[in-house]
Amino acid sequence: MALVAPASISFAGDQVPPAPAHWPTTHWEMSSPEAQGMSSADLADGLQFALAKNLNVHSVTVVRNGVIVLDAYFHPYAPEVRHDVASVTKSVVSMLVGLATDRGLLQGPEQSLVSSLPTDVTAGATDVAKTIRLGDLLSMRSGFDCGFKRGEPELRAMRGTEDWAAHALRLPTLAQPGTRFGYCSPNFHLLSAAISSGTRMSALDFARQHLFGPLGITDVHWPADARGISHGWGDLQLRPTDMAKLGLLMLNEGRWADHHVLSEAWVETSVAHHFRANEDNDYGLGWWMPHRLPGLFEAVGRGGQRISISPGNNMVVVTTGGGFEPFDIGQYILKSVRSNAPLPPDPANQSRLDEALRRIAAAPAHRSPASATVPGRLSGRVYELEENALGLRSFAVEFKARGANALTLGLANGDTLVQPLGLDGRYRITTVEGGAISAGRAEWFEDGRLRIELNRLSRINRFVLDVVFRDRDLELVVWEPTEFGTLRVRGTARKQR
Repeated sequence: MALVAPASISFAGDQVPPAPAHWPTTHWEMSSPEAQGMSSADLADGLQFALAKNLNVHSVTVVRNGVIVLDAYFHPYAPEVRHDVASVTKSVVSMLVGLATDRGLLQGPEQSLVSSLPTDVTAGATDVAKTIRLGDLLSMRSGFDCGFKRGEPELRAMRGTEDWAAHALRLPTLAQPGTRFGYCSPNFHLLSAAISSGTRMSALDFARQHLFGPLGITDVHWPADARGISHGWGDLQLRPTDMAKLGLLMLNEGRWADHHVLSEAWVETSVAHHFRANEDNDYGLGWWMPHRLPGLFEAVGRGGQRISISPGNNMVVVTTGGGFEPFDIGQYILKSVRSNAPLPPDPANQSRLDEALRRIAAAPAHRSPASATVPGRLSGRVYELEENALGLRSFAVEFKARGANALTLGLANGDTLVQPLGLDGRYRITTVEGGAISAGRAEWFEDGRLRIELNRLSRINRFVLDVVFRDRDLELVVWEPTEFGTLRVRGTARKQR
């Protein structure tokens, strides 16, 4: 999970990282790795490894001493595109609770949850729920029977109700608050509700004024529930370099330029006062601390979303992806840290690194599309799918001799996803919810299969679908790198009206 070299967490005396000479409020300064004591050769090796292994990584950004030494983007993801940061959102919510506490709008970790919420939300709360503190939610020790099953069924159930916060507050309990760790996403939606109640604005609007704004973060998307409460557990979209700004703020004890955006006390509380969450990690207030690299703390999201912070190395590493293990690249970043002083210039390996950056950003070679192996009458035919774990309800592909081919999927929530497909080896890009981007391409095989790659990019997941058309029926095999594994789904053509 973790990315960078060990260093004990300490914010005292000469352990404090020196402040950047330039604060990247409006733009980042770039540096060669060697000028910051890092090896271009090792970073080039890491990018080449990711390319050779076809890792589903979207970006890697490395900041040392306040400057960017590596800002890598893997095609078809690109710079200046927002990315869903998944549960990194939880760490941002923790920062916002700290900001609200610093301003006297919330009372901090010891405040009871029910005192922080509107009375219409807390009506009917159980006696145990009335003892939950904000710190219990932040540390994932709420006591709710939540966070112990795969697939987060409690989150799905909450999202199916009219009032998410009220539903979350009424989850059954199995332990006294503050005694047992359970990774429960509804905890952080309750914290977002507390922020809204205390500040009289959504977490997004509060962040724009007091967190994102001071750091120069302007390109943000963060959906809200029906009551206007920003999704506290996830779904925040940020650019990778803006994720790095949040890491730099935490690295510098909440300081940005000539003032503290976030108090030193809150940073200290968030990452230094932590407890054992599982055999591999400690957990603070919305932040993870891996045991194998003492001193590192991280904001962690599914699929490879990370903000990894090493005070001892004065370094922040950000990764985004569609389902990969960040340490696969992180081991090369770890190896690249050679010195706290500049290294001699290494033009040969800097050239290797530049070439690796060009290669990962380049589109694949154009190829002539293979001929379709199904009759033209199947173009656009809608197939109803049997029930499946991915929530796909219907499937159709439109084939055109000229113009855009397109995949259309009907989803369980009633939405329809339409994705253009390149049949020439190259992706076709489209904009989806919240300004996120999605990519698609397809290829015919001699045995009659149509292989479709649906790469959600900004929304993390990448799916590979093998389709076999049998006139009125089809078989869909979905290769998907998450808990669902490989799915086989049958479909039947929808009856024409």
